[in-house]
Amino acid sequence: MSAVLKKVECYRSVDIKLRWRQPYILLFPTIIMYKILIKLTIVAIAVACLTTSALAQLFSYTLVDQQVNDIAYSQATGMIYAAVPSTGGIYGNYIIAVEPRSGQIIGSAFAGSEPTKLATTADGTFLYVGFSGASLVKRFQLPSLTTDLTIDLGSGSNGAYFAEDIAPIPGRPNLVAISRRNQCCSPRHEGVVLYNGATIAPNSTPRTSLNNEIEASADGSTIYAYNNETSGFEIRTLAVDDNGVSITSSYSGGFGAYSIEIRTLRGLVYGSNGKVLDPSTGSSVGVFSVGAISAEGFVIDRLNRRIFFGTGSTIKAFDLGTYQPMGAITLPTATDTKAHLVRWGRRGLAYRNNAGQLVIAETLLVTAKRYN
Repeated sequence: MSAVLKKVECYRSVDIKLRWRQPYILLFPTIIMYKILIKLTIVAIAVACLTTSALAQLFSYTLVDQQVNDIAYSQATGMIYAAVPSTGGIYGNYIIAVEPRSGQIIGSAFAGSEPTKLATTADGTFLYVGFSGASLVKRFQLPSLTTDLTIDLGSGSNGAYFAEDIAPIPGRPNLVAISRRNQCCSPRHEGVVLYNGATIAPNSTPRTSLNNEIEASADGSTIYAYNNETSGFEIRTLAVDDNGVSITSSYSGGFGAYSIEIRTLRGLVYGSNGKVLDPSTGSSVGVFSVGAISAEGFVIDRLNRRIFFGTGSTIKAFDLGTYQPMGAITLPTATDTKAHLVRWGRRGLAYRNNAGQLVIAETLLVTAKRYN
């Protein structure tokens, strides 16, 4: 079990009072004044939640006492999965499953030396894990957390290969693209490769064409890649087939910044600095006003048509279509430089804070038409 350091649930306390009082009101319909007083009390509680607490703002917040390197969410299981570093106590070098509403660890499995990168398949039934302490990528079945596949990444002239980024191919859970890196040299990039199970496909990209960040298109036919390591800042498209991956287009300038993370939706590529690119032309199609050189974490919510950026102690929401701000919430603990922001459930967000701990939250910022 995990230790939940702090849990604040303001709006839920109002819901509970509503449900608890109602039977008594029905049993005593003649006591009209009592009914009115209860309603006024509930309103007062709601107003207090909205006006007196920076944590509240219809905002549930759980700080889990567990160090993590990366987090991912599976819609199929409803669980948040986290990679725990070797320094993470009894769960060091484990993958843990966290029930997001309670913040409790309900499952775990030994992973290997320093799990650092997680990626779920589109159907949420598998979890791929990359390591900084082992030249491997492992696949875990969900929800059992049973290892069913181990990929040996091998080595080259710069030593062992490690997974910098992982992109499972939608609709084909046995196919996964891996952006390899070394741990000795600059540039660190060692090409993008495609694996079918544990078998490497023959075609890969050269290490000289840097593609640090990779994201697969929804139909699995294309991988979008970005060089966030050198000043070329190329945005590239890679074709995917049974023979591997091959570069089909490349445009310099890209997001114009180092250490950018990318996400994709409907043929566009979104960057953690708020810029949106058309990878087929390399041109900019819009910018979200993130208010920072780059957000520590960001996530796209396709269903609610918005995008969230975590910067410092704030999470900002924007409309995907209009680029207009939808509101913001203040966080009780700041995001880490690698926050790994994810969406979960109806109105949930989770991230890694600046102490390396897992934070799980719920907010109407996810679903409200506008929230300020």
